[in-house]
Amino acid sequence: MSVNCCRYLSSSKQRGFTLLELAVVITIISALTVVALNYYYKLLVDVERTSMEHDLGVLRSAISMQVAGCFVAGNMAGLEKLTDSNPMDLLAEKPKNYLGVISHYKIEDIEKGSWFYDSKEQALIYLVRNKLYFETELAEPSRARFKIYPVYSDRKRGSGKAKYISGLTLKELTPYRWLRPWG
Repeated sequence: MSVNCCRYLSSSKQRGFTLLELAVVITIISALTVVALNYYYKLLVDVERTSMEHDLGVLRSAISMQVAGCFVAGNMAGLEKLTDSNPMDLLAEKPKNYLGVISHYKIEDIEKGSWFYDSKEQALIYLVRNKLYFETELAEPSRARFKIYPVYSDRKRGSGKAKYISGLTLKELTPYRWLRPWG
């Protein structure tokens, strides 16, 4: 005895989605999409913050290596030349988002998420892409500015003290802070 299953299936009543079922599925997919996009945006903010902090760490390490090199060579006076210089010049490999030295520019025309050295201001500037999670006292566009400063120490000289440059540091010119996107 053979059973024809195709005839059995074709005789059953087939129906598609109702409009209500379709609306519920679209609503669920839309809600999941909004949650996923919000999570993705927060990840992008973390990536930008981490990337900027990584670049600053690399720059500070390069400055420390220059200080150590001058110390070993007995040329602490050579550190004075690095004050107010472009910290990116100390790197063998510059970040991909470094635009170079710029003197005449409209800040609105520079790509967000980029580093550049302002030769007039003698400052390294980072333009923030995700400004909703970045606070600074500077007017728009959101940016962080950095400069190499000397670190002074005292040396006894006879009965007095003399100041000398004992190191360098990369400091922010204007306070800033990243806000936590995760609440």
